Amino acid sequence: MSVEIFVGDDHVLGDVLGRVAAQLQKEGLRVVRGPAAPAPLRTEYRQAEWPRYFGRAEVAVISSRTVITPELMSWAPRLRGLVFASSSTASCNLREASDRGIVVAHGATPQNMEGMAEATVMLLAALMLDLPLKQLQLARREPRPAPQMLTARMLAGATVGLVGYGRIAREVIARLEGWRVGRILVATRHPERYRPAPPVEFTELPTLLAQSDAVSLHLPLTPGTRGVIGQAELDRMKPGAILVNTARGGLVDEAALAERLASGRLRAAAIDTFDTEPVPMEHPLRGLDNVILTEHIVGHTRDLFDSLVPTAVEHVRAILAGQRPRYLANPGVRNDDARHAPQVR
Repeated sequence: MSVEIFVGDDHVLGDVLGRVAAQLQKEGLRVVRGPAAPAPLRTEYRQAEWPRYFGRAEVAVISSRTVITPELMSWAPRLRGLVFASSSTASCNLREASDRGIVVAHGATPQNMEGMAEATVMLLAALMLDLPLKQLQLARREPRPAPQMLTARMLAGATVGLVGYGRIAREVIARLEGWRVGRILVATRHPERYRPAPPVEFTELPTLLAQSDAVSLHLPLTPGTRGVIGQAELDRMKPGAILVNTARGGLVDEAALAERLASGRLRAAAIDTFDTEPVPMEHPLRGLDNVILTEHIVGHTRDLFDSLVPTAVEHVRAILAGQRPRYLANPGVRNDDARHAPQVR
């Protein structure tokens, strides 16, 4: 009897998941497909559907919009691994998966990290140089402002603050150094793990906010990080500073941010991820002149999506062989669990 793999569907990554399913079938694996909830809903399979989709599945290939509950992980009798075609694993509790001996791999490919880093630096530069305002001046046929009226600043010599120090943040730093920024302040929970070299300096979040000309967020969304940039934090930011969030919706109090942008307290913001997606038409950030708004797509490239298919297939092969996937999301998973051992059929 052939090994069975469950492959879900998704309103964003449907093409990727379909290509993964086709490749796995070519390799002789039995693939069971599951439907996706319509956008913007997340997919959560009812308990009555578990036997159909997960009764014999040894690996499930899904996206971060498919919810895998602890109850489902405990119930699935053969499940050894979860493979997220996306880099995010937010719809699965990694600790719960690790406790059950379930390996979780994800699509943290170089194209994913580097594309987001390129997009972040692009947005930082665009906001510092007042690109939204300059575009509006042309569209409105306004006269060129006098030099003394310009508010644009160069990235060169500026202080940039990064909240978080994961792979994307480190890729951003590598690119910012080419812009000859003055200082790069980093706030991370575990500064003792690293030895930064100038222009990188580790500091506390309040200091970073007070001293940075530009702030960029690079955190996962967890109960501890939700609302990390609230009213008090926005008010600590340097007057006229800019804010970029390409990380996760829910990190920023969006209504409070809109107030400070409208008043001129903060100069500009670029937001790619929102607490509610799709972004409601009545969202307070819509219509502001000093914002760049994109809907969770600013770092997406053809290169990224082409990298996700072979990576997901590689992860499935590794898990079935009892090997460590290249991009392992839960390195603390128990490696002595029977679910990890290759099974002979």
